[in-house]
Amino acid sequence: MSAPPREDLASEQPTGWAARARNAANLISGLMFAAVFLIFNYKIITRYLEHDEAVWADEISVILFIWIIFWANAFLVRDKEQITFDLVYRPMPDGVKRWMALARLILMGGIFLWALPGSIDYILFLWRERTPVLDLRLDFIYACFGIFLVAVVLRSAWGIVKLIGPNWRRFI
Repeated sequence: MSAPPREDLASEQPTGWAARARNAANLISGLMFAAVFLIFNYKIITRYLEHDEAVWADEISVILFIWIIFWANAFLVRDKEQITFDLVYRPMPDGVKRWMALARLILMGGIFLWALPGSIDYILFLWRERTPVLDLRLDFIYACFGIFLVAVVLRSAWGIVKLIGPNWRRFI
């Protein structure tokens, strides 16, 4: 008996509130990239045309890159879009793939869940520290990492629920 055909990523596009949330996350990510581009150009203009250093521009660019990386991985990059080493996974029968996917989700979600309290505690501790140029609180800057951890845990839990459900073949 052969498995039903796998649906592509387009068929797994979110609908309703999930689509609006994803579009909002995409817009925020795009705005952060646009800000990096504008700040980078401003820094070039001030350095070479005005012979002035916009030191704050480096700091804001680094902060935006930190947020872009964790924001996109928390809300935009799907599991199927991640870079994987699937030479062992791909040739397996669907039942084995299901158990391998469950093991991966339990392992990754568990590790991130285990790391969550200590990481959140450390992020909250960072209110004491500030950036060197703009004197911004580091807890605000690294809050994106806490958001990322929570998103991975929730996404792992949701993946486990989908793989335990009756239509599990759609998700392997």
